[in-house]
Amino acid sequence: MSGARPALDWQEAYARLERARQALESGGERSPEELRRTLRERPRALARPREDPRPPAETLELVVFSLAGERYGIETARVLEVIPLRDLTSVPSAPAIILGVVNYRGRILPVLDCRRLLALAGEGIPEGSQVVAVHAEGMTFGLFTTGVEGVVRIGADQVAPVPLTLTGAHPALLRGVTGAMVAVLDLDALARDPRIVVNEEVG
Repeated sequence: MSGARPALDWQEAYARLERARQALESGGERSPEELRRTLRERPRALARPREDPRPPAETLELVVFSLAGERYGIETARVLEVIPLRDLTSVPSAPAIILGVVNYRGRILPVLDCRRLLALAGEGIPEGSQVVAVHAEGMTFGLFTTGVEGVVRIGADQVAPVPLTLTGAHPALLRGVTGAMVAVLDLDALARDPRIVVNEEVG
């Protein structure tokens, strides 16, 4: 007769029921072979590196320099070069914030005195002073420093709001401060500061 169902294997059915009954009575205990297999696989599972679900934090790389006894940082992406401060030439009619100009790879580089921009104490040019050549807002200029410490890398989320002790008269020029008390300069805001414009009119 076509379409007849295959005969049921009653012996296999009873065997499955018996295995299910034994599993229920034993509280779900696993066989010795299952336990051995689990013990073999557990070290391999523990050796696998854990996946961190958190996205990687953005890294901020800073050139750190000293000025008037305090530490400041600039993003390395904006820094062109660090050079010794030599052969500084004053600029007629320039505001006091512009310390002068130097020859930088065949071009004239204005050097800004951030002590005046940030209302810091200090005058003159100590021996060993350096210039950090930077690029911002389509301009290339130099920042006067009393010494460059080096480069540090921190998480961008580690830059906190500027404390009152570091704001000076122009907190808008600072992006924040790190846990190591390095004030991060906002170069774009600095380049837009109207105090750095040279008055070309001769009185």
